[in-house]
Amino acid sequence: MRSVLFIILHSPFEKSMVSRMEMVAGDAPKGVLLFEDGIYYATHPVFREALLKKGIKIYASESGTRARGCETGIPDVEFVDYDRAVDLIMEEYDTSITCVCSDTHVPEV
Repeated sequence: MRSVLFIILHSPFEKSMVSRMEMVAGDAPKGVLLFEDGIYYATHPVFREALLKKGIKIYASESGTRARGCETGIPDVEFVDYDRAVDLIMEEYDTSITCVCSDTHVPEV
C-alpha cells in the first residue's frame, strides 16, 4: 500500500481537508505536512485531534509555527525544518498531494 503525504498551506478555518484526506488515501499510511496558515491544523486542538483520530501523522513547519507566535512543543506533532520536509516528500512517502483551498465555507472536521 502506497503511503501518501498531504501538503497543506491554508488554514482549517478556510476549508478543512481532514475527511477529504481519508477519502483520497483510504487505508494507506497518511501524513500531513503543514506550512503557512496550515500550521493551525497542528496548533488548534480540535483539528489536531481530528487528524490523529484518522491515523494521520502530523508534521508542521517549525519556522511557520514560530512566525505565527504559536508553541512548537505540541505532543504528537513533529516540527520540521525545510531539509526534513524535503526528506518527507522525496524519501519517506510514496506520493505527495498538495491540497488547495478553492472556496471558503464552514470547516468540516
